[in-house]
Amino acid sequence: MADAPEPSTTPGEGPAIHPRNRLNELSGEAWLYFTKSVWTTAYPSELGHRLRRAHGANKPPRLMARLIEYFTKTGELVLDPFAGVGGTLLGAAMARGPRRAIGIELSPRWAEVYAEVAQQARAERGGLGPALADLGPQDPGGPRGFDPSGCELLVGDALAILPTMAALSVDFVATDPPYNIQLPMTMAGGALAEAHANRRTDYAMVTDDPADLANAPDYATFLDRMTAVLAELARVLRPARYAVLIVRDAYQDGRYVFTASDLAARAATVGLIPKGDLIWYQAGSRLRPYGYPTGFVPNIVHQHLLVFRRDGAAPADGAPAGTALRGTARGRRASGSRER
Repeated sequence: MADAPEPSTTPGEGPAIHPRNRLNELSGEAWLYFTKSVWTTAYPSELGHRLRRAHGANKPPRLMARLIEYFTKTGELVLDPFAGVGGTLLGAAMARGPRRAIGIELSPRWAEVYAEVAQQARAERGGLGPALADLGPQDPGGPRGFDPSGCELLVGDALAILPTMAALSVDFVATDPPYNIQLPMTMAGGALAEAHANRRTDYAMVTDDPADLANAPDYATFLDRMTAVLAELARVLRPARYAVLIVRDAYQDGRYVFTASDLAARAATVGLIPKGDLIWYQAGSRLRPYGYPTGFVPNIVHQHLLVFRRDGAAPADGAPAGTALRGTARGRRASGSRER
């Protein structure tokens, strides 16, 4: 079968949306293009990338917008329990038809970066917002706007804030959780990193907070804590709606760790049904000589976009989603976020 053509129309233009399509606002052509199991992206530096890059695992807002546009409709609610510097919230703001979004982030430092980026972006062009480039086939669908008014980021522990959210109140979850427990030294650390730039990495986002899942004492504990998070996500998701976890496998203690497979298995135990694995390759990833010249150690330049669907029947059209936050969430809002 030939590759699906890249869609050339924006949602709502061109071919009509199928009357049975209750998931998104895409044409059949755009729907088909999304389902390719391997994605290669090359996005420009934009929306405060200079500030956001301080977080070594920040995700491109356009990537998140692409996920959000497939799994939601305009105005629906997106949740990211590991928000970092707010890539998911920025993606919701730049979606073609903005979505509402709630992010949860443990570190005030990263929440402050998001608030600064959102504030600066809104102030561009005299308050009109940023002029985002039309990337054509690299970001099919036409021009993008920017409206973060429906986005807020809460500072606190996801396992403390998620239980304060109403059940069945979220339309889509998109998140980039800690991939694994932190190591005291990365594969690219040590003495060689001082002399050779390609042995350095800044992807170890170590904190001292015991609530940081990456500070779990061992991999089994990390998986157990992630399972608790996944159970909460299944509780707040509306029936038959989707969650996407961005996960990178690991190479630790001399062996390859299939983190994505382990998390997929855990998700299945709490009612999140595995529906697919989209392989994401970010073009231009740096290669490092980890095993050279004695043995094979992979350069892991791909990530998994694990797609899950919440068990249960879809709600009838027009069914209320409820209020996302029950009472007062046990967290504080990042400076510059919208107050509800």
